[in-house]
Amino acid sequence: MVASVVAAAAGSVQATAAPATRPPTSPASPTSPASLLAKVVVIGVPGLTWGDVKASPELTALVNQSSVGSISVKTAGPQTCPIDGWLTIGAGTRAWGSDSGQPCGDLPAVSDGKVTGWQTYVDRQAEHHTGAPIGRLGQAGYPMCGFGPGAAVALARTDGSVANWQPQFDQAKLASLECGDAVVDAGALPLREGRAEALQKVAQLVGQVRQADGWVLLAGVSQVTTNDHKQTLVAMQLPPDDGPRWLTSDSTRRPGLIQLTDITATILRGRTAAAVDPAGPEKAGPLDGSEIRSVGDRHTNAAAVIDDRLDANQRFEQPRPVLFAVALTIVGAEVLALLWFLLRRSPLSRRVAVFTLLVQGGFYIAVFLAQATVWWRWPSPAFSLYAVTIGISVVSAVIAQVLLKKSAYFGLALGAYLLLLIDGVLGTPMQLGSLYTDGPVIGGRFYGFGNSTFAALAVGALITAGWAAQKLFDKSRVQAAVAVLVIGGAAIVVDGKPGWGTDFGGILALTPAVLLMAWLTWRGSISLRALVGVGLAGVLAVAGVAFLDYQRPPDQRSHFGTFVARLVDGQVSDVLVRKLQMAVQVFTGPAGWLMLIAVVLCMLATVLPNRVPSQAYREFYTSHPMVRPTLLALSACGLIGMLLNDVGVNLPAIMVGFALPLLVAHLLASHQPATVLPEPHLVQES
Repeated sequence: MVASVVAAAAGSVQATAAPATRPPTSPASPTSPASLLAKVVVIGVPGLTWGDVKASPELTALVNQSSVGSISVKTAGPQTCPIDGWLTIGAGTRAWGSDSGQPCGDLPAVSDGKVTGWQTYVDRQAEHHTGAPIGRLGQAGYPMCGFGPGAAVALARTDGSVANWQPQFDQAKLASLECGDAVVDAGALPLREGRAEALQKVAQLVGQVRQADGWVLLAGVSQVTTNDHKQTLVAMQLPPDDGPRWLTSDSTRRPGLIQLTDITATILRGRTAAAVDPAGPEKAGPLDGSEIRSVGDRHTNAAAVIDDRLDANQRFEQPRPVLFAVALTIVGAEVLALLWFLLRRSPLSRRVAVFTLLVQGGFYIAVFLAQATVWWRWPSPAFSLYAVTIGISVVSAVIAQVLLKKSAYFGLALGAYLLLLIDGVLGTPMQLGSLYTDGPVIGGRFYGFGNSTFAALAVGALITAGWAAQKLFDKSRVQAAVAVLVIGGAAIVVDGKPGWGTDFGGILALTPAVLLMAWLTWRGSISLRALVGVGLAGVLAVAGVAFLDYQRPPDQRSHFGTFVARLVDGQVSDVLVRKLQMAVQVFTGPAGWLMLIAVVLCMLATVLPNRVPSQAYREFYTSHPMVRPTLLALSACGLIGMLLNDVGVNLPAIMVGFALPLLVAHLLASHQPATVLPEPHLVQES
């Protein structure tokens, strides 16, 4: 039985059925499905994991016959139930289908040629401002076949009507000329009993579809339960283009990783009707995904490929819980050390307090550098990541103290700055799977710098710029200002350049902050007119970058060009509302309000230093000419970032978490009480 299923799953490349041709496509690389004339058939299996592939001999047998990868199934809502996944495939952008906080339900039935309750899903997109044009795939103007309830949802038109659809898979129908491309719902996998048998049926279905001589994509399209959002799912492409390789797309730019919306882009790519909507092409908006293609070296060892994918799941799954554990450890040690210092005021307690503060600064190096250790391949990946992160944080603090003494704060800022510049130029390899990147499971950035990374880069860049300018200040204020522009400008370029940091919101905040700092360095003060000019210069610089990115082909645009495209198409309002909703979500509990109070107090301390109840801080503020411009630039960057980014107060809070411990450590290390010598007559008497 197993042998027959495996044989069927492999399929016959020399199928006798005549393939249904599709319209000519735009030029494509030989490793992309657009270069094929055969039909594209998507087989969707909610909940299909790489653990399932390892447990199934039939699916394992397909690995060496496929280009493979993992697929991120993040949709617009907090959970990805089957309805969310299929609606997203139909829209080409992230859609919201399920009820928040409710268990995943059954897919809607098809009654009288329409998906039951379709208007509910249409209303849900408007309610949550997803901007998802559900029904786009069904309106594409090209004959596609659907099999199963999920396929009905994916191929429904904008009014919910379904054509050329059957409730069960029909091999003869698929092989006929009636079907161009096709979508097949293989059904959700049982959670426990019957899962092995269901996997056999999936492998058998792949073999039947292959006999139609199509380009087959087997993919997990959603989770099955609301609490099962833990790992990326399976993606396999048969036949592999030029041998089995790794699947990728321009939307992820990561070998071995695609996302759900790439499926829609792959089906539609190259057609003149790629963005067709019944109300006109301009109403549908751009696709979120990009065409799936294969890259990298060929693989011939199925077991090694499966183990690699399971390791990758560890890389994506562990960072979020480990981040909490690391933060709790460092902050806990910091609080204990500061309490000891406040109670004892001894030299030892002071040194310990300074060191723990520097360890927190070292964390902003460790959070990225930890990726170089390949911790996800170590025994007990979660503990390995925890230990590596703590270890690098401590070592960074030790090195900074040994080499720079009281200027250790600068060494940590410089280290984070240089590390992130290098990472950005190399294409951000240290971001994916780091503690500061949500990753594909949560659905955060797949490439470039996220908000947390930008916050670390901004602090590192501004402190480094301030330190360098201080060294040049007495010689020439002009040279000092130029140093600020060069150091800050390098951070802006790396953070914002498409293909490097690709951070639209980041350069919106960092550009005016660097210009403000340079102006204050040069002139010492700033008028309202100059302040407005600095702001306009920053806006124009960012607008120029976005416009140039928009001029590139749609499948090559980054977040900059995509935003401009939505603005031109009149689709940007939903994006802005959704980002605003995300920014205010932090205030649903007391933690958000506490963060806001702390951030505001820190910003006020940079503007009104004389009101700060710390003589050491007040003396430090006036001790060097570059202290004030640096602190004001940090506040300006944090304030603009808070107002313009979808993470809101979280961004300046991360900046405070980096900058404040460095400042306090420097004040403690620099303002040690003078040693009191005994009176000479007491020495003589003794």
